[in-house]
Amino acid sequence: MSEQKSASQQLDEAIKAAEAAAQKVEELKKATRDEDLKVVLALISRHGFTQTDLKSALKTRGTNAKTATGAKRPYVRKKK
Repeated sequence: MSEQKSASQQLDEAIKAAEAAAQKVEELKKATRDEDLKVVLALISRHGFTQTDLKSALKTRGTNAKTATGAKRPYVRKKK
């Protein structure tokens, strides 16, 4: 007779599998980072890109118009 797993047991197993998969993804990202950076640097030097050329593709500024949560800050009128 085979045992039937309850829905909560199946959910627990699925959560553990998802956590393991997320951890593996992070490990693979770290492993490929250096290699990918070498490729990017090679392409930059091959094509002679400058900082100005890449400015629109890179995120160079902080969140000056938004709060840490991403919501816009309310407008505050300057006192005269």
